[in-house]
Amino acid sequence: MCYLFGIFFVVAGCGQKADPASREVTTPVTGSNPTAPEPSVEQSESVGITVATFDELQASIEASKGKIVIVDYWSTSCPPCMKEFPGLVAIHNELPHDQVRCISASLDYEGLTDFPIEEARKSALEFLEQQKATLDNFILSEESLTVMDDKLKIASIPAVFVFGVDGKLARQFDESSGEAFTYEKDVTPLVKELVSQSL
Repeated sequence: MCYLFGIFFVVAGCGQKADPASREVTTPVTGSNPTAPEPSVEQSESVGITVATFDELQASIEASKGKIVIVDYWSTSCPPCMKEFPGLVAIHNELPHDQVRCISASLDYEGLTDFPIEEARKSALEFLEQQKATLDNFILSEESLTVMDDKLKIASIPAVFVFGVDGKLARQFDESSGEAFTYEKDVTPLVKELVSQSL
């Protein structure tokens, strides 16, 4: 569980508003529009990360209707997130990209002036490179606590959302109910079941 993650935000002043200028000076590392079609297998050999708003991320998810989409919300300040992250990479590497799209959404940006989004992006990218995460990686440009509280309605991360080929949420995994989840036990079997159903 990552309750300390949320407590840290409160203590560190996560309620501060992000500097509007910070959005202007950041550009997507991948150089792509979040709503553009996902890269093909041949183009997915390098690790990149795109700065996006929550709404831009949702538009990118919706653009993948017809595929099973897994969205993993995580942060480098959340040990359980990093422990489970290789499961997402394994799904991306093992299942066909024309049927399954894997997305990681970093919540490393906390809205703090002494840790701007550029620094948060670098920190997230370093971890993604270590994981060889050649999937579609985003870092949200909105404060992480705001995203969790107001957008996702979750108490903590990690959180994984799995969407079916119809674009509707098939299952949400987080620890709000008090039960831990793993990729091995929970997420991967569901995704494989959805793949078999779509065939």
